[in-house]
Amino acid sequence: MQDQSWWVLAATGITGVVIQTFSSLVDVGRLTGRQDSTRAITAPVPRQLPADLPDFVGRDREIAVLRAPPVRRKDAATTDIRLVYGQGGVGKTSLVVHALELGSAGFPDGQLYVDLQGYGPNPLSPAEALSGWLLDLGVDERLIPATLTERSRAFRSRMAGRRAAVFLDNAGSEEQVRPLLVAGGGCVTYITSREALGGLAATVRIPLDGLSVTESVELLSRILGKDRIQQEEKPAQQLASAFGGLPLALRVLSGRLVSEPRPLATFLARLDRRRAEGQLLSELTFGDLSVAASLALSREHLPIPTQTAFDLLGLHPADEWSDWSVAALCECSLLDAQRLLERLTGAQLVKTRTVAGTDDPRYYLHDLVREFARNQAVLNMPEESREEAVRRIASAYLAMTDLADEAIHPGGVRHQGRTQAPRYPLDPDVTGRPVSDPFGWCRLERDSIAALVAACHRIGAWSLCWELSDAASVALENLRSWDTGIRCAELALDAVQHLDSDQARAAILRNLGEVDREIGERDRAIARLEESVRLFDKVGDEYGVIDASCNLGLVQLRWGDPNAAEQIFLTALDRARKIADVRGEAWTLEILGECAMILGRRTAGVRYLQDATELFAVAGERRGEAFALSNEALLIIDDLGWLPLPALAKDALPPAAEQDSHHASALLDRAEKIFDALGDARNSALVAVARIRIKILSGRDREAGKDARRTESMEGFDLDWRLRGLLLHCEAVLAHRSGSVRSALAKCEEALSLVQPFGDRPATASMTLHAGLLRKTMGEQDAEARVRKAQGIFREIGRTDGAQLCDRILAG
Repeated sequence: MQDQSWWVLAATGITGVVIQTFSSLVDVGRLTGRQDSTRAITAPVPRQLPADLPDFVGRDREIAVLRAPPVRRKDAATTDIRLVYGQGGVGKTSLVVHALELGSAGFPDGQLYVDLQGYGPNPLSPAEALSGWLLDLGVDERLIPATLTERSRAFRSRMAGRRAAVFLDNAGSEEQVRPLLVAGGGCVTYITSREALGGLAATVRIPLDGLSVTESVELLSRILGKDRIQQEEKPAQQLASAFGGLPLALRVLSGRLVSEPRPLATFLARLDRRRAEGQLLSELTFGDLSVAASLALSREHLPIPTQTAFDLLGLHPADEWSDWSVAALCECSLLDAQRLLERLTGAQLVKTRTVAGTDDPRYYLHDLVREFARNQAVLNMPEESREEAVRRIASAYLAMTDLADEAIHPGGVRHQGRTQAPRYPLDPDVTGRPVSDPFGWCRLERDSIAALVAACHRIGAWSLCWELSDAASVALENLRSWDTGIRCAELALDAVQHLDSDQARAAILRNLGEVDREIGERDRAIARLEESVRLFDKVGDEYGVIDASCNLGLVQLRWGDPNAAEQIFLTALDRARKIADVRGEAWTLEILGECAMILGRRTAGVRYLQDATELFAVAGERRGEAFALSNEALLIIDDLGWLPLPALAKDALPPAAEQDSHHASALLDRAEKIFDALGDARNSALVAVARIRIKILSGRDREAGKDARRTESMEGFDLDWRLRGLLLHCEAVLAHRSGSVRSALAKCEEALSLVQPFGDRPATASMTLHAGLLRKTMGEQDAEARVRKAQGIFREIGRTDGAQLCDRILAG
């Protein structure tokens, strides 16, 4: 029909525009589907991809997925969509272009490309995109359909039967993309977006993150030259890891380094200075490339309330956070905070990670995104509003940390001073974790708490600063987070100077003194704790006096003056009973039990510890109950002979001693159950070491060796150097009993080096004696001096059994 009509028109002399118009109308017939389906398509073959990058690196796995053959399905109308999404500047476009260039042979009918500008101020409409493509496919401009629906139908008809790639770059929404999709087994549609576009039924979704450090170094090497990178390998590695592998940032920096040749170390130092000033983004602009401009497009694509939430996140002092802190930051409900985070995560501005053992995600910002958000907050909010946002987060953290602290010590307060700072009202759905797993929660939030304490100090929120530090102090001590604890407490100590509060100062000095005791700073610990006792007494806080006094007594006990320690504990016990402080009385009795154990007063020690166990149960202080139980077990173990000579005997324990060991094991079972329920990994590991001692004393060496290896991998084991020392001494005894004297000596000396700095005099004496015994076996001259040194320590701490054992060794 077409050929016959053509010749009729030609015969009548109608030419020019009329003939062209008729020809175009025939083409429209093809476009709208009204044509002979067997007729060959003769439209031009488009090759529209942007240029591939000559220095493209990495992404092998993603390329393999993108290059896979078109999906063949039973439904011929199904669209094969391959979506790559990620934050601006992460390299989505270059990845798809590179993959398509490598696989160009798979699309003999061409490659269509359009930049939809989905995040720009003027996004390309689907109708505009289709108009351009129809022109490229040979359709006369005057005959392009007027409506979006007709253009979409015409485009699909034109693409039917082709084997082509369609690349929709920088898509802003599902609505912008849907009219541009083609169906059929021969075409593949590739889409890049800053969002996952969950409304599309994509065949493949590839979340794209930054390059690895190795890939980043390779990119720098390809741009700047391999020789230069090899000559400055260390600063190149630092530069490569400075921006989370963001290709746009790396290309901007490389462009600057090409145009302004300078040593990488010098350039890196400049970047560090600018980062500290909060001006790093100003360095990441070169030519038409700008990281800040790329981030601005993502931000401007958001609704206004979400933009404000994004800016506020830049003010969050913590490196990562949970949804409840965002609710406080944005002054919204938990549900609204979750919706905001979902929107920002979908926009690839906020990232998430999962934490083992928890169901809740943790959120964070890429360093560059964080600086951009903070800069936006500075531009868009007055200083008072920014500081008030930080106060809200800190008050939320204080409320949560209070819950954790109360769960660790539910029997009563340590002092009466933490009452001035505001607590943000929390959603009941988020308060369960710090109550059920206080140590796990504090371990997760440790760095965030430290960041909030520093932020409060920076803005002059003095009450929030010291109260948050104080609320976290017990958990940080248990987690052995000495550096974090010291940093928080020193900031808090400066904060209380501004408040002129003796009670607050007493509380922080108590916390610092406790840390000093644990890290071996005896004199400083005594000075701080004595001042804490004086100040608590001055303001009439009896709870504080009792708590600080017990910590002071522990310093004396640890450093070999158990008699002085005992007097401090007895005075504290009397004060606790006068004010009916059940919790304080229980803890004082528990420590008196430890003191009696060191002084060799087994009967008194057992009585103290059993009384403490009963009082802890009354007060609901389960952690204290576990301490008392485990210390009673340790007292029994010590009484069974945990000194080198008895411990080296391989015979089974006599019946009476075997019964005592069973009782000690039962006590440890009860203690372990409580520690495990509280998530107290460190003290669970301490129980494990006590069990190993029992097995060694019972002659069950093989079991003890297996348990020692298992204990080394326990979660809380690496938190405590003293604990590692005690386990090493167990291994030294096992090695000695097996005949490996040299190995035993090495383990014993290492154990001594770990325990001695912490002032554990009984353990130090036992290990020193054991080392002397091993040296005597090896015939070394200083063996006797070691034994005499151990004897002197035993006498100082009132352990006559240990001193007598040294006499026997020296005599023999």
